[in-house]
Amino acid sequence: MPSARNLAVIAAAGSCKTQLIIEAALAHPGRRALITTYTQENLAQIRRRILAVNGVIPGHVTTTTWFSFLIHQAARPFQSCVTGRIDHIRSLNFDGSRSRFTRRDDVLAYYFDRRGDMYRDGVADFACRADDASAGAVIRRLEAMYDDIYIDEFQDLVGYDLDFVDKLFASTVRVTVVGDPRQHTFATNNGPRNKKYRGAGIMNWINQRQHACELQMRAESWRCHQTICDWSDRLYPALPPTKSRNLTETGHDGVFKVAEEDVLAYVAKYSPKILRDRVTTSTLGLPAMNIGLSKGSTFDRVLIFPTQPMLKYLRTTDLSALRALDRLYVAVTRARHSVAFVVTRREADHIP
Repeated sequence: MPSARNLAVIAAAGSCKTQLIIEAALAHPGRRALITTYTQENLAQIRRRILAVNGVIPGHVTTTTWFSFLIHQAARPFQSCVTGRIDHIRSLNFDGSRSRFTRRDDVLAYYFDRRGDMYRDGVADFACRADDASAGAVIRRLEAMYDDIYIDEFQDLVGYDLDFVDKLFASTVRVTVVGDPRQHTFATNNGPRNKKYRGAGIMNWINQRQHACELQMRAESWRCHQTICDWSDRLYPALPPTKSRNLTETGHDGVFKVAEEDVLAYVAKYSPKILRDRVTTSTLGLPAMNIGLSKGSTFDRVLIFPTQPMLKYLRTTDLSALRALDRLYVAVTRARHSVAFVVTRREADHIP
């Protein structure tokens, strides 16, 4: 039987999954709640949404990034159980990495750089190790601090982060995780542990834990026009089709192609948000946002400067042409009404 306490929500883009956890946390002022997510950008969105509906972030709700949560509430208080020191942990080394020859039993060299900052692929590992070494004191501390823990963008968690969630599922805290495997554009680390559960594999991880949490699938989008839902669903045919709840018709709805020569006129007429794969992508001098940073955002219209693999997919609809389905899915599903891809005039003749 699934646990009535823990909940996993897998939902399509625009299904209000982040709003779900915000409303749940605000609805129970007598319960101490933590809302956590991987990226700073998504944390900022969560805080803005709470302020928009509540005016303030109430005292019973704590918001923090996943790494801050692990370091400050799990690793640091019990670091001596692993390191033998009480004040070694300084902060996070997000970009650095240890030598690949470093052994895990060489604790200080394996988890920390010379300044005492934790390598990001070792943070959750260290937190799990601290809990084991302290006979469960890490989790008991969290049980004393929180009644509810909400994890947004759960698909970003990989490696030992999933092991730590297992510990939370087994605790007395009520845990809710929400996410979408189609939007796995970020990962908490690049380590090999639990590699098979990355991206779409997170569904297998959840299905194997039916004893620990209830699974809810949500296939409704309050954001995207049905044409956009249908187009994006073709990227992930194994998942349930998405039903649009956006019934607004604007006269320019759906997925389009725009020749480079027509981009300026198109932008002047429709004012789309311009998305690119990375900062080095040419956008004809127009201001743009990286696709990864757009996750969680909503725009009326989107104009995408596609990568070469994306262009190949547009020509052939061959999913194997795409190196990163998740990035294309995220880009397309930011839009309420219309999505347009920038192509050359010659490419336009070969794209249906």
